[in-house]
Amino acid sequence: MIYPASFYKSKKLLLIEDCEPVRASIKGMLQQIGFEDITTVTDAVQAMPLAKQDNFDVILADFDLGPGKDALQFFTELSQQALLRLGCCFILMSAEPRRLPVLGVLQGAPDAFILKPFSYVELEKRLAKAWSTRSKLRKAYQALRDKDYTNAQLELDQLINAVNSASLPALRIMAEVLLQQGSYDAALKLYQQVIQQREFSWALLGRAVALLQLEDFAGAGAQLLPLAEQDDTRPEALEWLACLYLRQQQYELANQQLTELLRLQTNHFAAHRAKVALLLLQQQTDGAVKYLQKLIQQYRFSGFDQADYYFELCRVLLQQAQQASMATMAPLLKKAADALASMPQKLQSDDSDTEHSLLKARIQLLKGHIADAKQQFSQLLMPADAAKPALLLDYARLAFALGEVKQADSCLSRLKQYQGTMADLHGCCVRLTTQHALQQELALREQIARWNQQGMALAQNGQAKAALLELRQAFLVMPCNASLVLNMLQALSQLPADKAWLPLAQAALTALEFSTKTAANQQRLAQLLPQLPQLYLD
Repeated sequence: MIYPASFYKSKKLLLIEDCEPVRASIKGMLQQIGFEDITTVTDAVQAMPLAKQDNFDVILADFDLGPGKDALQFFTELSQQALLRLGCCFILMSAEPRRLPVLGVLQGAPDAFILKPFSYVELEKRLAKAWSTRSKLRKAYQALRDKDYTNAQLELDQLINAVNSASLPALRIMAEVLLQQGSYDAALKLYQQVIQQREFSWALLGRAVALLQLEDFAGAGAQLLPLAEQDDTRPEALEWLACLYLRQQQYELANQQLTELLRLQTNHFAAHRAKVALLLLQQQTDGAVKYLQKLIQQYRFSGFDQADYYFELCRVLLQQAQQASMATMAPLLKKAADALASMPQKLQSDDSDTEHSLLKARIQLLKGHIADAKQQFSQLLMPADAAKPALLLDYARLAFALGEVKQADSCLSRLKQYQGTMADLHGCCVRLTTQHALQQELALREQIARWNQQGMALAQNGQAKAALLELRQAFLVMPCNASLVLNMLQALSQLPADKAWLPLAQAALTALEFSTKTAANQQRLAQLLPQLPQLYLD
């Protein structure tokens, strides 16, 4: 044995294995190695609360854990929630050869993989090697967790120069730190130096990513295309090719890479979200709705369900409702409300409450329930450090509709300055869809003036119905603008009473109660009210 049995005696180990005989066999090996504090569970659902409560020194997990998360997805969730102690070794087991992530050590990667069946001697060798490397990298990992990249680089430099078993992992992490910091030239140089010694897959892929971030799209593409044909780098290369084509606005090519990636990794959630982003960038809202509904249906009762699916579906339906005719608007608003209501309780949290309330208020507003929307808005306080673009857009849209133009402009200013990372597929999609949505929002504001002008011109030419349809479009975006509402009431006054127009007339009159009216607006309203059909005033 590399370490004496007494070394393992004090270590806490979590064993995740769904097959009872195999679990018992592996537990026996661990006891033979020297472990005494061993906790065994059958799946990730049982393991998660234990990982939150206890600081394990070693987690040994079978890759296939039955329904729900596999071990790699479980590890990713632990890493994202910072639930793994710095010294914890995470080791995958499987009866089939498995590939570990080629790029992304900084975001978290398991320490080792061991192929079943194995002896206790093989298991101890793998545990000892992983523990040794993890221990040597401990200070660097601590600095990285604290986002202290200066000290992290100092620690990594020492390990690289020491030329021991941790030198190569330290070199790999150093290159990723440089990418994370935006030092793309330095990262490229480091990857080139490694490749000159040996063409490691992670170095070849890292070089391509550095070229992409340096916007050498031709060079990055030339490196990524052959990597997408190799088994050990295919998923990551496909993901980065999708990023490359997205940044070049070659949406069809990006979609091809994502389709192939999802064929290989069905539960690649960044790829699913990128598919939705592609549809929105191409203004294919019907396609986006169907895709989001499919994701919700597929993952609703699993550990992969996400609140963002429900929120994004609600937003797209609201966008469609705002552009819909009077006949089709109400069903779309009902679907948007149903999307919010169907979000499972387990996904609700303090972080999602604001987003949920904003979308609920936007639904109420489009339904004409301005008082309810106003009340909900008054209870919302947008945090000064709120950074989620979708949240800022929701707040800006609601504030603008309620006549709080300064607050809306403040959010849009923050969005204009948004410089989210393009360092991964998710960041790339968020950045591009934010830019797209911001352009749409600014264009919509300009469109309000055109709708208003066209509506008034039509009304003056005796085309009151056509005028009303134009003015209604502007009203749906900015209902609390007194001049705009009065123009719409003027068009209504030129038409015979019609129950079909009643909800719009009532919404307009309600909106006036919550709009700031000048003396001229008050005088004009007094003149218009006697001209309106009594049906709208009852």
